[in-house]
Amino acid sequence: MAESATLNVRMDSETKDAFTSFCDEIGMSASSLMNVFAKTVVRNQAVPFPVTTRAAVPATAGYARIFPQGEDELEEMLTLSASTPLSECVTMDEGMNNIKERMGW
Repeated sequence: MAESATLNVRMDSETKDAFTSFCDEIGMSASSLMNVFAKTVVRNQAVPFPVTTRAAVPATAGYARIFPQGEDELEEMLTLSASTPLSECVTMDEGMNNIKERMGW
């Protein structure tokens, strides 16, 4: 394993607090998430999101939310999935390939 080194990052306190809260919600430290980001950049030799001067597009614009936000929504999703004919379903491999293609992986 490579020797550990420290990288200090400056950001406004509001962003830091929101980032730290997000990290807490996903059960990861801010340092660990920054390491994941850095390793992804190095491995792919690219930033994993567009860096542009254009106006920001909402993060949800190209993606559908797939996790329910409550029991009622989960029940609706389960009912819909139970009534979907198998002929309209794709295999897990096809679904994952579709996701990878859409994500540019």
